[in-house]
Amino acid sequence: MRSVLIALAALAVAAPAALAHPERHAFFPDGSVGAVPKHRKTADQVIYVCKKDSAKRVRRSFRHQPKMLRKRLRQLSHCHTRNIQAAVDEARSGAIIRLFPGVYREQPSRKAPEPDPRCANDYDEIGSSLLASGVAGNGGGAKVANFEYQRKCPNAQNLIAIIGDEPDPDRVCDHKCNLQIEGIGRTRTDVLISGRRTKLNVIRADRADGIYLRHFTVEYSDFNNIYILETNGFRMEDIKSRWSREYGFLSFTSDHGLYNRLEAFGSGDSGVYPGSGPEGHCARYGIEMKHVNSHHNTIGYSGTAGNGVWAHDNAFHHNATGMTTDSFASGHPGMPQDCAKWERNRIYSNNADYFNDQRDAYCKNTPIPERNPRVVCPTFQVPVGTGIGIFGGNGDIVRDNYFYDNWRDAVKLLYVPAAFRGEPDKGIDTSFDDQITGNHMGVRPDGTRDPNGNDVWWDEQGRGNCFSGNVGPNGAAPTSNVATGLPDCPGSSVLMPGIPTKTASQATCSTWDPFTNPDPPGCDWFIRPQEPKS
Repeated sequence: MRSVLIALAALAVAAPAALAHPERHAFFPDGSVGAVPKHRKTADQVIYVCKKDSAKRVRRSFRHQPKMLRKRLRQLSHCHTRNIQAAVDEARSGAIIRLFPGVYREQPSRKAPEPDPRCANDYDEIGSSLLASGVAGNGGGAKVANFEYQRKCPNAQNLIAIIGDEPDPDRVCDHKCNLQIEGIGRTRTDVLISGRRTKLNVIRADRADGIYLRHFTVEYSDFNNIYILETNGFRMEDIKSRWSREYGFLSFTSDHGLYNRLEAFGSGDSGVYPGSGPEGHCARYGIEMKHVNSHHNTIGYSGTAGNGVWAHDNAFHHNATGMTTDSFASGHPGMPQDCAKWERNRIYSNNADYFNDQRDAYCKNTPIPERNPRVVCPTFQVPVGTGIGIFGGNGDIVRDNYFYDNWRDAVKLLYVPAAFRGEPDKGIDTSFDDQITGNHMGVRPDGTRDPNGNDVWWDEQGRGNCFSGNVGPNGAAPTSNVATGLPDCPGSSVLMPGIPTKTASQATCSTWDPFTNPDPPGCDWFIRPQEPKS
């Protein structure tokens, strides 16, 4: 076992940090206060944003709703700005910003240079990496724009920036707090915010406590379509995200949040990403996710250090992998990952073949600005054909979900050494107390048989991990790669060393890089498995 750990540590040193997304040094808000914002119909300040053709669009959209049509046309007379960023700049805390039907390309914001020479000294230096928004640092790492950069140069990296904090030490929202930005079309596709890959983020809410975004479509970021950072109290609701180069909806070191009625597709990493989640240590779940439909991404849901998240009644399907949480990447507060709960989700048909040779060649050889933005180029390594992967997690609960038609594994539970995230002194600190219980394996909600390639893959490492009440078609036991059978709950209090060959078989996959190592030797993650016979 010791020799395997040494080999894993060596691979950890070699593993490219480019596969983690770039973050400045970030901090959690005070979780003892705060709340998910509620929808408001009135405010002291209401700002209307429209385009030249909004009246035409309103008439077309509401043509069968004459009462609402008259109301929207009356409201249109109050519109006085064409750009959302201008409305944000004008807004006071507590304002409501209403967006009329139209396509918002935010041309003034696009003109802001990146990097912006006004903020040339406002960077954090982080570990060695090839990060998308970083520039080379003198120490051999990368420099990532810090909060001062965002405050002074808000549109360098962001098409729309809601920056809530002043340059004071408390990191708490001072202005632009409790903003509500909502589309007022009949459907969420009536209002389109389009980045065209000209900025890293289409919408950024940074220390913008109480931000509420709803009822529009957002597309074509070079990093995140919607990015919420260091924010206490947020809500994303009834929004469609499409064709982000990396993430659709991403929150990071934020608390008291809600993802609700979202659709995400076409992301190079994941459709939804509640990363570095609230530190509740299983006493509470600070972020809730419900009624999300995430499909045709590399990953439907992911979250490095995705702690304190309760995801229920969602659908993650037709991705390369449905869901992951992990303790892989360095520089993410809250490591190791712990205390997420996933229940009553449908996790199915996650077999999208985005790592094949043809896609590898296109993504490697086509410069990013020249790529078709609707072609998914993976930016993170995952095992194709997997329902959910817990890669170094503790205290996670996977309960009462439907897993079917995932051609590799429905559930993959894998130990990750702390060395993988650059903390070798912490040794073995993952794969403890994970509970996989009461799930429906290889069967659809209507009872139709639709098998997974394998139901449970486990490296048998850790302590307190358990599997109870999981059933296949007609009450059959789930299939697994554990010859002695899966342990029932509550699991053993004895630390199990695991099966070294299982753990080692996965390690080389961490060296994947889309440009330099798209097919790591000995790794089968990126070959789509054959469909199992039903």
